[in-house]
Amino acid sequence: MSTPSAPPSAVRAVLARDKLGTFSLLHFSLTAATPLTVIAGGVVVMFAIAGQIGIPLGYVIVAACLWLFSIGYTTMSRHITNAGAFYAFIARGIGRVPGVGAAWVAATAYCAMQVSLFGLLGLTAQNVMARMGVDVPWWGCALAAWLLIGLLGTRAVDINAKVLAVLLAVEIAVILLFSASNFLNAADGVPLGALSPSALGGEAAGAMLALAVTGFIGFESPTVYGEEAKDRRRTVARATVATVAILAFIYIASSWSIIAAVGENDIVEAATADSSLMFTLAGDQLGAPWATIGEVLLLTSVTAAALSFHNTTARYLFALGRERVAPQWLGRTSLRTCSPVAASITQTVISGLVIVAWAVLGLDPLVHLFFYMSTSAGIGLLALIATCAIAVVVYFARNRRGETVWAARVAPLLSVVALVWVLWLSVLHFHTLLGVEKGSLLPILVPILFAGLALLGAGWGAYLKWRRPEVYAGIGHGAKAPLVQSAETELAEVAGGR
Repeated sequence: MSTPSAPPSAVRAVLARDKLGTFSLLHFSLTAATPLTVIAGGVVVMFAIAGQIGIPLGYVIVAACLWLFSIGYTTMSRHITNAGAFYAFIARGIGRVPGVGAAWVAATAYCAMQVSLFGLLGLTAQNVMARMGVDVPWWGCALAAWLLIGLLGTRAVDINAKVLAVLLAVEIAVILLFSASNFLNAADGVPLGALSPSALGGEAAGAMLALAVTGFIGFESPTVYGEEAKDRRRTVARATVATVAILAFIYIASSWSIIAAVGENDIVEAATADSSLMFTLAGDQLGAPWATIGEVLLLTSVTAAALSFHNTTARYLFALGRERVAPQWLGRTSLRTCSPVAASITQTVISGLVIVAWAVLGLDPLVHLFFYMSTSAGIGLLALIATCAIAVVVYFARNRRGETVWAARVAPLLSVVALVWVLWLSVLHFHTLLGVEKGSLLPILVPILFAGLALLGAGWGAYLKWRRPEVYAGIGHGAKAPLVQSAETELAEVAGGR
């Protein structure tokens, strides 16, 4: 006797269980941060923009802010498990209506961050192929990577983690090699002046701190995989805090080593003149092939980051579909791998359309796609992190839930002050981050766009409260939402032939 098919109304709410340990979660969060891209590109740009040598100290400050945030954030994750982490935390902390607004911002920002990487990826691959005597347009390389990432995005989550583990291990090994070489070839010894408070100041320093935060984006992703983690009460917290610590060490050591290799008095001029300064130093110190190796690894780094952000975006879309805040079909997972296949394919289609549009319109893949879009997405994500910090404070203010005063009250409150300050600096000096004149349209338009998305999302949340209270009641509750629970029961009954 054949098994009856599942009813059309059923939502498959199950992601893979007990698949990811601490190290697997680390692979997703560290690769999303693209440490090699940050060091080879972001750090050099910061020296040029800020015009000062206090970049290592800036990373110390930013790491301290994010560490404070991580304490309350991971403490809250022990009580709330949802693939749409920021969305769920804000919904359960501040309220369902602002939670839906946050969901719209999160889905857009993560999607934009992932899509932006195809610009850098395509251009880097084009340069590597050109060294081999092969002429391929950037968009051809980007589409090849797009196809690979789209296929991996529908596979089991532990397979993705294994792919990222290999790419990440090689990437970090080369970063440490380049940094050690810089210190061994120091121009004037170890530059202790780079850690002096006097080395970091002025208006440009505010923009630099904001840009430094974007280098850590991805550290928050372990909570997105909470439903798929082993012993989630421990692994998520360990992976999040470890990500902040590892990235801080890499960024501080690497930026400090570049100053050591060039010299305190010459670093700003050298960074302004050579945007590939890190690879140039590697070629001079270790031999010309190492500059090429660095470029190839930059390619794998960006590919790994695009895969990581693809998975994060897909899980946000899945979370919204599962709770019926977004179209319900986004909440369907593969029966075989339990991956959010519908949301993954949706993200693949969106990113493919953007690549094709950029190619047809002849837009610059580095400036207009990678730099502008990733920096803009960073502003949206920073606003989400600051709002989530407020949600943590509000959530534990109502009930400390047996957590320590430090983890539930003090650290979250300090993180709110720190993150709101950094967000203010980011918006205030956004024109400096983009490298455009003050008063230009883009620095004004981006914050307005994200504010508009938040308001539209909140409006949709208010509509759900008014017209669809059964959906509204489950916002932020994930697999425990009433509609999801009833749909899963129905699915189980039909599958069992009852």
